[in-house]
Amino acid sequence: MGIGFGILAAVLWGAGDLLITQVTRRFGTDRAMVYIQSLSLAGWAALLLISPHSPGSAVSIWLVALGAGICHVLGLKLTYRAFEIGTLSLVSPIASGFAIVTGILALATGSEKPPILAISGAVLLVAGIVLATYTPHGQRRPSLAGVPEAIGSSLAFGAMFWMMDVFVTPSLGFIWPLLLLKTMATGSSLLSLITSRATTPATAAVPDGAAMAVQQAVRPSVLGLFVLGAAATDTLAWIAWMAGTRTEYATVVTALASLFSVVTILLAWAFLHDRLTRSQWQGVAVILLGILLVSV
Repeated sequence: MGIGFGILAAVLWGAGDLLITQVTRRFGTDRAMVYIQSLSLAGWAALLLISPHSPGSAVSIWLVALGAGICHVLGLKLTYRAFEIGTLSLVSPIASGFAIVTGILALATGSEKPPILAISGAVLLVAGIVLATYTPHGQRRPSLAGVPEAIGSSLAFGAMFWMMDVFVTPSLGFIWPLLLLKTMATGSSLLSLITSRATTPATAAVPDGAAMAVQQAVRPSVLGLFVLGAAATDTLAWIAWMAGTRTEYATVVTALASLFSVVTILLAWAFLHDRLTRSQWQGVAVILLGILLVSV
């Protein structure tokens, strides 16, 4: 069952990435985060009302949860920014490498004993990033917009999932920590939006005119559905991930869930007409292979 829930989370997060991309390229990172994360927060608050329980009182655990929340906010902001300015088929696989970071932290601290293949997966992740960003001599340099943000996102989310897996959810359960994470994400993005002078979205790295035409053709009412869909898929993906961790290693479920980038790549190819160079596609394939090794 845990494997199935991990795959379900991957499908939901993968579909959500395409929706997030549409929203960020219209509204910018901070405004998109306010819209999507506030709806997600409302969903978790509703779940708490349906299934109320005590959050616990261990101060040390709540401090760790606060640290996980900081990583969550940082990971979200970097992910949204990468999707706003980068080529989705490239930045999504790099961002999905957070599972390898989680596996390495679990292995290094002895909190879990995932397969040693996690180390191989980490090596392949690095190799894939190098290959995806390498420009052969004499060829035009491909756009690497969003790649640094995607790398930072994978590190932040990797640390967050490790803290959640090992310290937070065993003591506090799932709903209260997620409520904290979504409150921090909504509050920080709202504060950033209020204090920022530049609220206009940056020019996204859209590969061709056809993709730009698709984005310009989106009506405001449809864009509202995109925001609602992004919040819903994120919430449902978290629920699937939580259900999976009850019957399987959290590192394994996280690794399977991180394969969401396969879904994202297929959707970006179909709807955004993403075009990558041969070396970039090879790098993406190596990254996905590394993630797959962690889940074996």
